[in-house]
Amino acid sequence: MTESDNGEESPKHLKTKINIIKLAIPAIGDAIGCCLMYIALTIVAASVYQMMRGIIVVITALMSVIFLHRKQYAHHFLSLFLIVLGVAIVGVVSIAYSKDSDKDTTSGFGILLLLASQCFIGVQYITEEYILEGYYLDPFFLVGIEGFWGCMFFLVLLPIFQQVKNCTS
Repeated sequence: MTESDNGEESPKHLKTKINIIKLAIPAIGDAIGCCLMYIALTIVAASVYQMMRGIIVVITALMSVIFLHRKQYAHHFLSLFLIVLGVAIVGVVSIAYSKDSDKDTTSGFGILLLLASQCFIGVQYITEEYILEGYYLDPFFLVGIEGFWGCMFFLVLLPIFQQVKNCTS
C-alpha cells in the first residue's frame, strides 16, 4: 500500500463500502453510555459531571493498549496519571463536601454511574477504531448510520422505559 507524506495509507487504497450492521455495535455503546451519563447527571453536580468525564481519556488509552495492542510511552502514562489524580481529587472532594451542603447532590453512586458510562463510551471508541480500520468512509455517513441505530434502539427502549415507575414518588 502506498503511504502519504504523513505516514498514513492513501485513501484510494482503502475500502469505501461497509456493512452498516457492523456499525450497530459502537452505537450500542454510545446509547448505553449516554443513558448512564444522563442518569448520573441527575445525581451529581453539573461541574462534577463535566470534570469526571475527563476519565474517558484514561479508559480509552487503556482499552487501546489491551484490545488494539497500541503502545503508550512514558509521557502518555505521566499524563494519564495526572488525569486520574485530577479526577480522583474532584470525586473525593465532591462527595466529602456534598455531605456538608444541601446544594450539591453529588453521591458516590452518581460517580460510579459516570465511571461506568465512560467505560461504555470507551467501548464505542475502541470498537469504531477496530471496525473502521482499513476503511475510508464519509464522516457524515458514519454519523448518520450511528444516529439511525440510536433511533432504532430507542424506538424499542423508550416504550419499556415509560413503564418504569418513578422511585421517588
